[in-house]
Amino acid sequence: MVIEAPPGQFSQTQEKRRSPVRLILLIVFLCAAAGTVFLFKQEKKEKERPKRAAVVTIAPAEVRDVPEQIQSIGNVVPLNNVSVKPRIGGRVVSVNFKEGQMVKRKDLLFVIDPRPLKAALLQAESAVEKQEAMVAQAKAAISKDEATVQQVKANLKRDVALAKQAERDAQRFDFLANAGAVSQAEKELRETKLESTGAVVEAGEAAIVNAQAQIAVDRANLKNAYAELASSKANLRNAQVQVGFTTVNAPIDGRTGHILVLKGNVVRADEDILTTIVQTAPIYVELSVPQEQFRKVQECAAKGVLTVKAKRPNGEILASDGKVTFIDNTVDNTTGTVKLKAVFDNKDHALWPNQYVDVIMNLDKISNAVVVPSQAVQTGQKGQFIWTVDANKTAHMVPVTVGPAIDGVTAILSGVKAGEQVVTDGHIQLSEGAKVKVTEPLP
Repeated sequence: MVIEAPPGQFSQTQEKRRSPVRLILLIVFLCAAAGTVFLFKQEKKEKERPKRAAVVTIAPAEVRDVPEQIQSIGNVVPLNNVSVKPRIGGRVVSVNFKEGQMVKRKDLLFVIDPRPLKAALLQAESAVEKQEAMVAQAKAAISKDEATVQQVKANLKRDVALAKQAERDAQRFDFLANAGAVSQAEKELRETKLESTGAVVEAGEAAIVNAQAQIAVDRANLKNAYAELASSKANLRNAQVQVGFTTVNAPIDGRTGHILVLKGNVVRADEDILTTIVQTAPIYVELSVPQEQFRKVQECAAKGVLTVKAKRPNGEILASDGKVTFIDNTVDNTTGTVKLKAVFDNKDHALWPNQYVDVIMNLDKISNAVVVPSQAVQTGQKGQFIWTVDANKTAHMVPVTVGPAIDGVTAILSGVKAGEQVVTDGHIQLSEGAKVKVTEPLP
């Protein structure tokens, strides 16, 4: 069974439920209106309240000479980097240095077993002595044959005289025999003697020809002996050089690296690396300069005023005696820079091969330049500017053209004059025409 409420009673119930909601909405509306009025009044008070002066530190613009500089990243490169290899093969019998040791040129580093090469050297010496004996023997043979020629010539001269005498005797006895003064037998005897002396003369002439031919042979033997001697001496020199290769000496002054071959190892000629040596004093620093500044670098190099410093990233100076000794002959078209090399004495070995350093290249200088502390220079959307403070303690934004920066100051080429006060701290609070309060910088 359902009991229905009377219609008038239902409407009264709904009305009672709506009344608190309306009250809450009314309260919220009144609070919002009151808050808006309060904020409006506060904003009006803020606008009417005078602005507080910005707290800044200032410094005067000064005049000084400022060197023009180019800063770059440099790479330390040794003047010489040598891989020490053996010139001969063999067993290493001694190592005469320690890893990382500084060595001088010609210092003994390694010794390779010299015994096989010393034996070859003795053989070469013996061959030279043998060939020297052969030369002496050939010379003696020539001297002997020349003496024989002289003797044969002397005998021939005598035999020619005897032959002439025999010819005269034969002619005389032929005349006497025809005249009946001598017998026919005596005439024939004189003719026989003439023939005999003629044969002796012919034999002497033949002996001279033979002796001269023997001299030619002996001279050929001597020439051959000289050639053999020269070959033996060349072999001897080669053997001496080979023995010299058994000691491996430092080719340059420098610092040694790891010992790559220990005592007892067998090494191959011109293949195995025994150690490396790098020259660290003097030493190169390679750097690059933009092509836009290259002309200035050339001019300063021609004047002899170009100097280079190398320092750590923390500002510590490693070396300041650098001199540019190499300028590349082309511009690197991938970077738009030109490569240079500066040489440093590096006697204290502060620069180390393959180390990266900050490089400062001093060019010419700007005389009587206006300078300000570098922190005074700001950069905005329209370029670089400086906040200045006038006598009324009012800040003004001044566009500037800056020059080189060095030792915490920046040269100002235009925009600020010497003596003007520039803001060095507190820039973020400033606006054009703002009042400032000057404080001392923190120590």
